[in-house]
Amino acid sequence: MLRKPLLLTIDTLGLEAWQMHDQSLVRCARFDVGEHGALAAWLAGRGPGEACRIVVNLADEAYEIEDLPHLRGRDRKALLARRSAAWFPHPEFARSWSLGPPPDGRAGAERIVFAGLERADTLLPWLEVVRTSRLRVTRLVPAANLLPLILKVPTLDGLPPRDPQLVAGFGRGGLRITLVDRGRLQFSRLVEHCTLAAARQSSAWLDEIERTQAYLLAQRRVAAETDLAVIVLERADALQPPPERADNFPQIVFAAAAAAGSTPGTRTDGSNPEPTVFETQLLHALLRAPADLGWSLDATRSRSTLRTRLQASPRTLAVASLVAAGTIGAGLWHGEQEAAAAAQAAEAAARSARAQAARIAEQPAAIEPEPPTAPVAEAPPATAAAVATTVPPAALAPCTVVETAQATPQPTPRRIDGILLRPDGEALVWLDGTLSTAREAGLHRPQGQAPTLSPRRDGRTALRTGDTWAPPAPTTQSAVTTLPTERGAPMDEAGEPPTAEPLG
Repeated sequence: MLRKPLLLTIDTLGLEAWQMHDQSLVRCARFDVGEHGALAAWLAGRGPGEACRIVVNLADEAYEIEDLPHLRGRDRKALLARRSAAWFPHPEFARSWSLGPPPDGRAGAERIVFAGLERADTLLPWLEVVRTSRLRVTRLVPAANLLPLILKVPTLDGLPPRDPQLVAGFGRGGLRITLVDRGRLQFSRLVEHCTLAAARQSSAWLDEIERTQAYLLAQRRVAAETDLAVIVLERADALQPPPERADNFPQIVFAAAAAAGSTPGTRTDGSNPEPTVFETQLLHALLRAPADLGWSLDATRSRSTLRTRLQASPRTLAVASLVAAGTIGAGLWHGEQEAAAAAQAAEAAARSARAQAARIAEQPAAIEPEPPTAPVAEAPPATAAAVATTVPPAALAPCTVVETAQATPQPTPRRIDGILLRPDGEALVWLDGTLSTAREAGLHRPQGQAPTLSPRRDGRTALRTGDTWAPPAPTTQSAVTTLPTERGAPMDEAGEPPTAEPLG
């Protein structure tokens, strides 16, 4: 006999694990909100490949009804997928099904129910832990989708066969009220503050049922003349006795029959030592749920983390390993190329510096020339004559300066951060974050559309983004540099200023 699968229930209070032993439900573990690490440690002790089924009972569900054109095949599937994505931010946690033709009998149209989670923040952390474990998840079903299966159990045959039916059940997360019509789910809501303990003290649970009925009438999901039956999956003595209601309030039928053989479990904190009737019915319905009920496991896995998808697919793991190895190898090769280019540039700079120092040592010292006579600046004749007669030659600054040739510092290699080829033929280059033209940087644009530059016009050497470029060193100047005289007077070929002509 095959072993029964592990049953997990996820709600706003955390996660509970159940399993069937000797035709009895036994609670295996219980985890509060945020205890994802404890769940991972507990699942690590389970057997590999153990089957697991999950029921989700959250209040973040929404139900929308829309009349769409009646299509078939791929067109219908694509239309439903687009509408689900428009209604819900997480289409992987959404479903849609048909209710048949619209009530007004329009031809070529069908009424579709779209149901899904508006927020998945509570569910996703639990699913991530379960998927990374060694469990094999076979069902992932919202609690409302199991209500039609609960109404079909033989122990509930005494219920009135009227449709539609409003089914109410208490769980530890609150009161769930569901509309079922002809075996098809149409609407469901979870009232979190209305628990079984609160229903024993107050009749507010009846107000929630009445409020749900008023909403369904306002949304025209239930006709005003419909005799709506209310089925409460609980014992009548476990709730506050209903007071006298108005004549239009639907008749309430208590159906407390649970599946045979279920026994209460034990919680570590002693609170709620046994499951409610509704929780027991949900777990038994989850055991006999068909494979196509609930959310598609493939769709929910498509948006899971990369680590989870790699564990689920060895082929994807192999491809990801090849991609990672290629990326790492390319990074190492690029780093080696940059290091080699930097070493070559540093060695060339050192050789050039040694050559410049040797040339300086071989050159003779320059002889400082005699100070020139009083310069004649570009001034009126009267001013020039006054300067020649009143200013002594020693007070004037010399017009030549002796400079010894020094070693020209070699340019520092710079990294090419980007290359832009403009349509007008000009090329722009970013060197260490500084933008300049290729001509200013001493580079040339080769023929072709490739974003490369070359230090030579023939284009044999190609520099790309990420390469290192050291501009050529400037040519050395002569030992004696001729400077302009004071106030910008010109110099003759001998290095002396021209003599002033006598004034007439």
